[in-house]
Amino acid sequence: MAEFKVVVSDYILPDLEIEREAVEAVGAEFVVGQSESVAELIELAHDADAMFNTYFGPIGDEVYEACPKLKVVVRFGIGYDTIDVEAATRHGVMAVNVPDYCIEEVSDHAIGLWLALGRKIVSADRMVRTGEWGMKPLQPVLKLQGQTVGIVGLGRIGRRTAQKLGAFGVELLFADPYVDAAPDLGVDIEKVELGELCRRSDAITLHALSNDETHHLINAECFGLMGQNPILVNTARARLVDTDALVDAFDKGQIRAAGLDLVEGEELAADHPLMQMDQVVITPHVAWYSEASIVELRRKAAQEVVRVLQGGKPLNLLNPEVEPR
Repeated sequence: MAEFKVVVSDYILPDLEIEREAVEAVGAEFVVGQSESVAELIELAHDADAMFNTYFGPIGDEVYEACPKLKVVVRFGIGYDTIDVEAATRHGVMAVNVPDYCIEEVSDHAIGLWLALGRKIVSADRMVRTGEWGMKPLQPVLKLQGQTVGIVGLGRIGRRTAQKLGAFGVELLFADPYVDAAPDLGVDIEKVELGELCRRSDAITLHALSNDETHHLINAECFGLMGQNPILVNTARARLVDTDALVDAFDKGQIRAAGLDLVEGEELAADHPLMQMDQVVITPHVAWYSEASIVELRRKAAQEVVRVLQGGKPLNLLNPEVEPR
């Protein structure tokens, strides 16, 4: 009989062999689920010692109470809005994410969207495919060097994005209430409030976490402050942007273009206004992905579970104040 039980609440991966191999090596039974309700998750995990989690959530009091052996929940990803961390703390469950993977991929993707929109690359490609040629239909295209780029959220990805943007000769601003002063990134960057960032930026790229404080952080009020008709890039979380307010901002001419790797509801209907706009580029939540990053994510998540099963402490504990079961 296995010493431990490890479950997967839900998954989108093509297989789970990396995770299975890691936990079975320390004597754990590995059980995979695709939970669509709390009841299904409890049935799966009622006797589990550890849980991997992808999108099902939020995992809160009801689950923790029904799973008395559960020691740790590890989220496959940086964001952890699927885990009720406060509830986990109350029940002595360690909550863990993987904050240090896909840093290069997401920062590359954000800059790629900015370049594609600033240089109108996607619009030019669409134009050529319909038989048009020449620059006139694309005008105006603005020079990117010398523009002001505002970064909202200066965590790992925001910082790496700033470092890469420095090579383009832009002025950099950032807004982040949890960063007291501009860090030494090897590039000049100025700390400002969000409102000032909106007023001054020719492009705004979002890298904040999704929580109650950041829900619809970019809303009608923010769009109303945008004095430079900026490009908006979101490779962070869909909930950061009020989609209705974004559509309205286009109608009012408050924003020039948008590059979105995420949208509220995960997908937009084919007839949604944003789907009809040439100045909008949407990618299907793939900014995080490369063949290397997906392996890195899975190995790091599996290692965190193994640490806990072996009596250790996770490296990326979201609730360090927790008193483990």
